[in-house]
Amino acid sequence: MRRIFPRRPYLNIVGHKYIWFGISAVIVIVAAVALLTGGLNFGIDFKGGTEMDIKCKPGTTISQVRGALSKVGYANAQIQSAGGDRFIVRTSQLDDAKKKEVTATLKEGAGLEEVLGVNDVGPGWGAKVSRQALIALIVFIIVVLIYISIRFEFKMAICAIIELFHDCVITVGVYALFGLQVTPATVIAFLTILGYSLYDTIVIFDRIKENADQLTKQTKKTYSEVVNDSVNQVFTRSINTSLTTLIPIVTILFFGGETLKAFAFVLFVGVLSGTYSSIILAPPLLAVWKETEPKYRAFRERAERAQARGKRVQVEPAAAGAAAAGPRPAAAAKPSAKAAVKKPARAVPKPKAEPAAAKPVVKPQPKRKPAGKAAGGSGISAAQVRTKGPGSGKRKKKKKRK
Repeated sequence: MRRIFPRRPYLNIVGHKYIWFGISAVIVIVAAVALLTGGLNFGIDFKGGTEMDIKCKPGTTISQVRGALSKVGYANAQIQSAGGDRFIVRTSQLDDAKKKEVTATLKEGAGLEEVLGVNDVGPGWGAKVSRQALIALIVFIIVVLIYISIRFEFKMAICAIIELFHDCVITVGVYALFGLQVTPATVIAFLTILGYSLYDTIVIFDRIKENADQLTKQTKKTYSEVVNDSVNQVFTRSINTSLTTLIPIVTILFFGGETLKAFAFVLFVGVLSGTYSSIILAPPLLAVWKETEPKYRAFRERAERAQARGKRVQVEPAAAGAAAAGPRPAAAAKPSAKAAVKKPARAVPKPKAEPAAAKPVVKPQPKRKPAGKAAGGSGISAAQVRTKGPGSGKRKKKKKRK
């Protein structure tokens, strides 16, 4: 299976931290303004109301249903297609008389054939759901803060909470900006994306802690460089995980029903925001905060001194070479017409050849007689000649001296 990223890119994420901080600030401000000005569009599960499941004649459209409801003062009713000729109509709380009036109007203007069901939801149930969701969010944040502080450190826990807040504001702001309806399924998806965003952050923080423990006085890296290396080491993994998660979400978003589409849209926005913040926002924020500590500030000062020393060493040899070369000679003037005439070259006398040295006379040396002839002349056999050596003569002389 081919990898999506055949070559691992190296990104200077921590080096451009202020750019990422600026982008995040702009997105959060836009989302907060949309939330404060427009507010959230809560469904009847939160603010109460009446939900009617109706079946109309074939070919009936949502605009026809809305036109019929506008005649009785419910033009702002939420109408959702449930497939085929079925529609879900949500309005404010209706009593029995209003229900009969709405039913009669839909029969005349929208071809209503049958009312499949009517569901009345009081505002008390929606308030209870909202309160429980808020409690669940607070408990989730507290547990996350305690766990990360014990497993890693307190500063990493605070950075993770800031990232969660960033993702919450962006997701809720997108809902407010587009006027999407908030349902219990939205709350479930909202809590799901917080868990996903936190998972990606924990993976990156674990690699940062592992690499930061290897920092010593001999290393020439800063804490920011360690954080940047750690992010690049898990960058491909994070992107591949996010893409794998987004594929089924996009499929549900385009081919699912209305209820599933609302659920998938929250997941889509949350996964994108969580991937961005876990890679771009949380690690640089941690690096800036950690380098305020004396230990990592000393690492940065030592690395800067080493870098300045290296630059000075590179500059000094270049300056010495330029000084040794001396000033460049001025450009030679153009030769005049007289100087252009070439003078005849003087004849250089050839050196006298010295007489060759006399070769030494080599005297011919007499040829050695073979052992057979020497033995034959003296009457001694060849075996006796071979065995008779210098040692035997010496021994005889010693005996004579005695």
